[in-house]
Amino acid sequence: MSQVIQPQFRHTPVLVDEVCTLLINDLSGIYVDGTFGLGGHTKALSSLLNDDATLIGIDQDQSALAQFIPTLVQQPLHLVCTNFENLDQVLADLKINKVHGILLDLGLNSFSLDDPERGFAFSLQGPLDMRFDRSNELTAEIVVNNYSQEKLADIIFRYGEERNSRRIARRIVEMRTNKRLTQSDDLKLAVIKSVDPRFRTKSLARVFQAFRIEVNREMEVLSNVLYSAIRVLVPGGRLAVISYHSLEDRMVKTHFRDLSQNIPRQPGMIDEEIRIPLLKRITGKPIIASQTEAAENPRARSAKLRVAERTIHATE
Repeated sequence: MSQVIQPQFRHTPVLVDEVCTLLINDLSGIYVDGTFGLGGHTKALSSLLNDDATLIGIDQDQSALAQFIPTLVQQPLHLVCTNFENLDQVLADLKINKVHGILLDLGLNSFSLDDPERGFAFSLQGPLDMRFDRSNELTAEIVVNNYSQEKLADIIFRYGEERNSRRIARRIVEMRTNKRLTQSDDLKLAVIKSVDPRFRTKSLARVFQAFRIEVNREMEVLSNVLYSAIRVLVPGGRLAVISYHSLEDRMVKTHFRDLSQNIPRQPGMIDEEIRIPLLKRITGKPIIASQTEAAENPRARSAKLRVAERTIHATE
């Protein structure tokens, strides 16, 4: 493993107590942190699990994984640099068939968000990159400069839910006719010139979110992993998802609801099986951060935690 460097900043995992309480169902089980980041949730889980439990951390950002110190956990720990949509392959490589719990924290880790070179934050000057996995070819720069005005507007509206999407897309196209837009400040300027000053901060957040989602295929990836996660859970195993914007939360909510109904629509099931729900919802409404946590950790303010359990009698 590459040399490990001690993190130089404080990292606070979101809703950590709630995650540990709701996710752990077997103190000697196998648990997957599909968005490992800097390992805050995994470290907390480790402190509560038996020594014979197994932990698996997945993250597509190698630079973030390299920050974690393995001795901070007492159980066997497998760190894998890949997208969590490859969960099936990760477990196959480890010769693991089933797991007892899976956590997906869909927020950006502090290490990536605070790095100007990644281009995630409109408050920091840096290149228009926005890739979680730096080996991927598609960057925000390519999207901003190569996509048609119509497609840019669609991305901003669909993934950012920004009502000024057409105006912003038109401004981007106008600006790029004079020079290639390569910096986060270029995109920031396009938004500032397009929206009312009263709404600039929210519009900037929405637009940067929209392009980040497009670059990393976030909604497609989330849809894929929600199905694969359920397949690899043991009966009684749990899936916990922390989302930070309405698009993600809506997808998770719908997925959990549909698969907890009496007749879930799951391809490949015979008539007798489709009457048995695959999931039981543990959280009816999403769990949100307490006022104390939200005050101490601003990134927890928009977090919503939903948890579902694989039903004991369900078969694939």
